[in-house]
Amino acid sequence: MWLRSKNQVSEGVRARYECELRVYVNPKWADVPIGSIILDDIASWVSELSTGDYPVALSAGRSPRALSPRSVKSIVKVVFAGILDYAVKTHYLANNPARDVEIPKSEYRDLVFLDIHEIEALASAAESIGRPVDGLIIRFQSYVGTRINESFALQVGDLDLDHRKARIRRTWKNSAKAQQLGPPKSGKPRTVAIPKFLIQALKAQIKGQPDTAYVFRAVRGGHINDHNWRRKIWHKAVELAGLQDVQGLTPHSLRHSYAAIAIKAGADVKILQRQMGHASASLTLDVYGFLFPERLEQVADAIDAERKVTLLAKK
Repeated sequence: MWLRSKNQVSEGVRARYECELRVYVNPKWADVPIGSIILDDIASWVSELSTGDYPVALSAGRSPRALSPRSVKSIVKVVFAGILDYAVKTHYLANNPARDVEIPKSEYRDLVFLDIHEIEALASAAESIGRPVDGLIIRFQSYVGTRINESFALQVGDLDLDHRKARIRRTWKNSAKAQQLGPPKSGKPRTVAIPKFLIQALKAQIKGQPDTAYVFRAVRGGHINDHNWRRKIWHKAVELAGLQDVQGLTPHSLRHSYAAIAIKAGADVKILQRQMGHASASLTLDVYGFLFPERLEQVADAIDAERKVTLLAKK
C-alpha cells in the first residue's frame, strides 16, 4: 500500500525502494503484525543491519554484510518508517515507533577527494585514451561540480559562455528499461558558474552545433551513456593516471573534489549549496561541513573591531 502511494518518486527511486523492501524489510517483518512492533525491536534490527547479522531474501543472491550508516538510514528511516507512517495515516497504527529509533552517524571517510594535480593527470589520461572531450568532461566535473548525468544532459542552448554560466535544467535518470531525461535531483533548475579557463575548450566543443545538441556528445553525436563512458574511458583513465589504488574513486568523486577545492578557495556554504544543487545549506554542511576551516578567531576579531568603531563614534 505504501509503495503504491508513492506517486511522485522517479522510476529509479521506486526501484531502490522495491529492492530494499525485498532484500531487507520483508525478510525481517513480513510475518510480524505491525501492531506488535516496538521501538526496541527496531533498534535491534538497526544493530543487525549495521553488523551484518540480519536475514535477507533467499532470492537476493547475496550474503548478509555490514551496511553503511547511509544504507541503514535509507532502509529504516525512509522505507520502513515510511510504511509505518502510512499505517498511521490509514489508522492501522496509533503511532510510528520507527521515527524515534537512532541510526548510526555517517562517517566521511568514504568520501574521495582528488587534488588539482590528480585531476589534471586524470583528464590528460582520458584524452589519450579517448577524445579531447573526455578530458573536458573530467575537468568540467571537477571545476564546476555538476553531477555526471547533469553534465551529459547539458545542451548547447543551456550555456551562456559570454557570462561564464550554464543552466542545469535536466539530468539523465537510469531505469530498468533505458535512460530517460528528467528534472535535476533537487527538482529545480539552477545556474552554475564556469571558471574562465574552461571557456575556450567549451566554445570549441560546441562550435557549429545547434542549441539542441548535447555539449558532451558521443562519437555519433547523441548523448553519452554514463555506464558506457565509465567502462570505456573512466576505468582506463584511472589506471593510466596511477590512481587505481584510490579506494572508492568514481566520477562522483570529482564532484566531491570540486567542493573541497571551492571551500579551500573560500566559497561560503550558501554559494556552494546553489552551485551544487543541494536542497538546503544544512545538507551541504552535513556532507562537507568538516572541510570548512574553523574561523573562531576571525569572528572574535570582527566583534572587537565593531566594538571599537562604535565606542569611538560615540565620543
